[in-house]
Amino acid sequence: MLSSHADVTDVFAMPDPMGQSAWASARMSKRLDTELAMQLRIILGGEFRRAKNWNALRRALRSKGFSLQVEQGQLRLIDSISRVDICSTSFLGFPLSQLEQTFGAPVDSERWNKWLVG
Repeated sequence: MLSSHADVTDVFAMPDPMGQSAWASARMSKRLDTELAMQLRIILGGEFRRAKNWNALRRALRSKGFSLQVEQGQLRLIDSISRVDICSTSFLGFPLSQLEQTFGAPVDSERWNKWLVG
């Protein structure tokens, strides 16, 4: 059993020698299992709640090995190592519309899409 929040973050942020992270299984199964989804919410929930703007959110997620991408009207969480599309931010409890309202800036252009990935 993992003893602290830091332990969970460290285990899932470290890539394996083959260039994959623990989140790469999302591509194989086409969905997250319950345990991985719960861990993602624990690891990233605070980052979404603390961010005051898109740039702060992007930096916080990048430091944990993730990036964002807009696809078909959804904001998607991407594993920065394997480039696996993991889930929507809505699945984590942070829908795009809520984030746009919080940050006061919509994600509605090609410029935003290119800027968020990374």
